[in-house]
Amino acid sequence: MDILEFENSSYSVNMRKLARKSRLGFGYQDIKNITIQDILIMNKHKELIKIYYGLDKITFMDDILEELGIAEDMRIEKPGKIRDYPERDVMVRKAMTTVKARKKEEVAAFREMAKELRAEVKAEAKAKKGK
Repeated sequence: MDILEFENSSYSVNMRKLARKSRLGFGYQDIKNITIQDILIMNKHKELIKIYYGLDKITFMDDILEELGIAEDMRIEKPGKIRDYPERDVMVRKAMTTVKARKKEEVAAFREMAKELRAEVKAEAKAKKGK
């Protein structure tokens, strides 16, 4: 079936709202059979963002949308997609900016925790040595 025929046919795909344990079941071979959670762990946020904005009947649970940097005001009504490619690219970039900023904050927080832990270990070692 030609893609134009497919779009204009009466063929229907069910609306899917994906959770962390869901598998895409379509798309690139490297993410096709992997859970959404594992895709997020692999830092493939951009692919999921593109799927959200580019496919009519695919959406994600609210917590996943938040993790993808798609705030309430950036969400689109589903079924629906952004058909204008430049507009879609702007939304993907906007969401990725949020994701990158959040990752930067997480790394900074982790470094701070590691620094505090090292200081505690050093203080304990010093206390044991002093006994």
